[in-house]
Amino acid sequence: MVGDAAARRFAVQVARVHAWISRQPADAVPDNADLLDTAEREAVAALGRARTALRWQPDRIDSAFAEQAARSPEAIAITHGTDELTYHQLHARAARLAAGLRTQGVTPGDHVGICLERSADFIVCLLAVLLADAVYVPMDPAYPAARLAQTIEDAGLTTVITELTEIAGVSASLLTPDALDATGATTPGPPAPERGPESPAYIIYTSGSTGRPKGVVVPHHNVIALMDATRRDFGLTSDDVWTFFHSGAFDFSVWEIWGALLTGARVVVVPYWDSRSPEEFHRLLVREQVSILSQTPSAFAQLAAADREQSTKLPVRLVIFGGEPLDTASLSGWLDRYPESECRLVNMFGITETTVHVTAQTIRRDEVLSGTRSVGQPLPGWHVYVLDQHGRILPPGAPGEIYVGGVGVALTYWNRPELTAERFVTDPFAVGRMYRSGDRGRLLPNGRLEHLGRLDNQVKLRGFRIELDEIRNVLLEAPGVTSCAVVLGGDQDGGAARTRIDAYVVLAPAANGDVEPVRQRAAGLLPAFMVPTTVTALDSLPLTVNGKLDTRRLPPPVIETRTATDDRQASGLAARLVALWQDILGVPVGLDENFFELGGNSLSAVQLAAEARNRDIPVLPLRALYSNPTVRSLAAILDQSGVQSQSRTRR
Repeated sequence: MVGDAAARRFAVQVARVHAWISRQPADAVPDNADLLDTAEREAVAALGRARTALRWQPDRIDSAFAEQAARSPEAIAITHGTDELTYHQLHARAARLAAGLRTQGVTPGDHVGICLERSADFIVCLLAVLLADAVYVPMDPAYPAARLAQTIEDAGLTTVITELTEIAGVSASLLTPDALDATGATTPGPPAPERGPESPAYIIYTSGSTGRPKGVVVPHHNVIALMDATRRDFGLTSDDVWTFFHSGAFDFSVWEIWGALLTGARVVVVPYWDSRSPEEFHRLLVREQVSILSQTPSAFAQLAAADREQSTKLPVRLVIFGGEPLDTASLSGWLDRYPESECRLVNMFGITETTVHVTAQTIRRDEVLSGTRSVGQPLPGWHVYVLDQHGRILPPGAPGEIYVGGVGVALTYWNRPELTAERFVTDPFAVGRMYRSGDRGRLLPNGRLEHLGRLDNQVKLRGFRIELDEIRNVLLEAPGVTSCAVVLGGDQDGGAARTRIDAYVVLAPAANGDVEPVRQRAAGLLPAFMVPTTVTALDSLPLTVNGKLDTRRLPPPVIETRTATDDRQASGLAARLVALWQDILGVPVGLDENFFELGGNSLSAVQLAAEARNRDIPVLPLRALYSNPTVRSLAAILDQSGVQSQSRTRR
């Protein structure tokens, strides 16, 4: 039995430690004792490797795509609304843009920024940069200009493909896709790439603890390895239809885009507003007959709720979860409607620094009932270790830090040699390097990995990996801030929609306790998902006896409200909206309070729209909420629309 074997292993380890301690001086530190002998260490290292070997041939992404396009030139590669591009058209347009880039002076190995909304052109530009033998650096145009400028400066970008007419503080050339296409149409195509599969393909920036995001440099062959590691197990074929749902600056999009295009499938671009409306997204999935869906658990929960209201079932055969921890118990209702034989659910643990995915765990009914925290076994070619603070491998079941080795490990952090040396280290159990993840976990006797959270000050919120220290450093740079703490707050048991980032600042006397300039400065430097929902001024931060921040003694955050005296007299539609917002946000709401400044986010906005149906409130388009984020302005828009309440028009 597994229990008996574990007990025997534990007894052996206790005896070994006892024998070690008996040989040491009285003041020896017990944690220096090694729990495993050489043979046991090798056995545990083998336990963290995939059961099957990776069968692959290293290649460049653009070369692999070109081969796919040659096999099926007339197959549809991209759908965006009513627009379509075949594999041949995609390759031809990307080649013209690549020629245009070379005309602009882009040379092999140069970094080229791509700052575009999700679109067919975004994908064209990724391929164009690779065909030009350059390295693409994706950026989200929704980010503040200061954040974009910071990335452009750090990555050394002289060329950025974008529809933005300017980015403050940037001297790089800003070129539209159409302008590059026009230039490339009269220019000979780019020459064959000079760099091989081991060369960088892209740099994706992630949150950094120093206050500056860090760029992760990933080579071509890592993406090829990822596809070859999953192709057979997931049954990926040219008959599949994928979605491009996530921001191009989020590495989940690497999987969505190249997963489709390197297997001859079709990728459907999900328009921004469709991605924010589960009902619209559901209709898109049905209309486009999407078969492979990649989602963060937070977004999927909203889609599943919308699906329960629909008579038409989704055509999805495979759902890939990633980006944040998955509560498997929440999938019971989905499995009732979509049995395992119809739709496979796979939870994947991954990191940008290890090329999107590392492990895979198929979620069946028994995993749902047990509430497992397993993220599965490593993909072929990847391997995981759980090590203690001294870098020694731990026995199965013992928690420690997760290290990832194998073919998915990225090359480096761009321009961060010290951080690279700290996080990318020599693999003592295999040839190559391994990445020190900062995640806490344990390896089970069956080879599965359990993910147990973070060891450091990093969190995952609604799919985004966030260093709280980055937010803290940005706040500390604000005039008048002398010290600061940033914590994850809100009702974390209520799911991601009720979770928020709370900041506490100690201000210099000259600031007069006014935190609004601090908040506004943060909003101009950080992406929206990183801007603190609350900023609370304190006389001093509570500390432990050791001088560390005592988070347990932080007071409840101050939710700024500017409720006018006549707000209590709100009636009719406005009163119903106030009550709804208060129930969703859990804070007092005035007629002129901004939904998003009160803690609202994309997920709570979806909840708001869904609950409106039950409260005799007119149909609440999410776009209207984003454009009119106060009760007063939203009520006026809904009154003007003359739309019948959802409760009267529900099908």
